[in-house]
Amino acid sequence: RGLQGGRLFLADYALLEGLPTGRIGGEPQFLAAPLCLLWLSPRGRLLPVAIQLSQRPGPEAPIFLPGDGPWGWALAKLWVRGAHFTLHEAVT
Repeated sequence: RGLQGGRLFLADYALLEGLPTGRIGGEPQFLAAPLCLLWLSPRGRLLPVAIQLSQRPGPEAPIFLPGDGPWGWALAKLWVRGAHFTLHEAVT
């Protein structure tokens, strides 16, 4: 029903896949290239409903959902936010 109503969107950060990262204080840094499924609520809010932190599905790329518990879901959203910031800075 969400697809037919135009209420589901995919934020795809594939451009970030494989980008080299640096080190901070000698520690390697990491960058995700997530897929984030978003739903437009009737109130006009764009809400994440599913997050995969990798471009390739499989056992090492679980799909995080809001009901997965507060920490897993919060950390998945944090990785998406970091990817969004990185992509924004890279292309603007």
